[in-house]
Amino acid sequence: MRNTKRCRCHEGAFPSAGRFFWRVSAGTVILGVAAFLALAAAGCRAHPGSLVTMIVSDAVNDADVKDRRDLLMGKPEKAADSMFGARQETLVDVDRKGVSMIFYPVKGDLLKSSRYIVEVENGAIVVFAKTKQNIDGVEDMIHNASLEKKLIGKAPAACSEEGKLGVPLRTLRSREKGQLLRVYDVRNWSDFMGARYCVLRFDGRDRCQSVALIGVSASTRKDPIRR
Repeated sequence: MRNTKRCRCHEGAFPSAGRFFWRVSAGTVILGVAAFLALAAAGCRAHPGSLVTMIVSDAVNDADVKDRRDLLMGKPEKAADSMFGARQETLVDVDRKGVSMIFYPVKGDLLKSSRYIVEVENGAIVVFAKTKQNIDGVEDMIHNASLEKKLIGKAPAACSEEGKLGVPLRTLRSREKGQLLRVYDVRNWSDFMGARYCVLRFDGRDRCQSVALIGVSASTRKDPIRR
């Protein structure tokens, strides 16, 4: 899906796909030192402590997805139910028959901001990912608050224009709540190197009800939403 490495300065390309599943190991420590030196040379402002925490967190998420992917990919959706327990929500793709995305809570996530997501196509799991809301921390929270002021209560077209969101990547309907969700690519909004989305949830009148900024922590596909 996507590489999970994040940098606080601008870089022109994603790291290679081979880095998706780094483990927490001596290699991670070496990577942390190398990354910090590179950031320092580039003039980035990342704090050494936050940088190390970021790298270790990325490695843990990558390992988590890698450990589970072979037990899920190509399997029926009940394999995810057995692994993660009760579903939080199931979103059905409005434009593609037989495609849905199932969300599960991540056990041990004290902030309840992370989710496991499996995409199911014609009964089989085709994508597995781990996501996090406000993955860029305070910057995302500030941006989210600004978007809420602009978009809450607005129709989809107004949201796209006033939020400068463009065309949605996917339109999904909640099986449990009946609400429509539109997902937009906002990768260009920050230095986070990986798939990032703005998810707008609309009420029965098709007016924006909530805004969420989501980052992909680890995945079997670089960009899990784009098809």
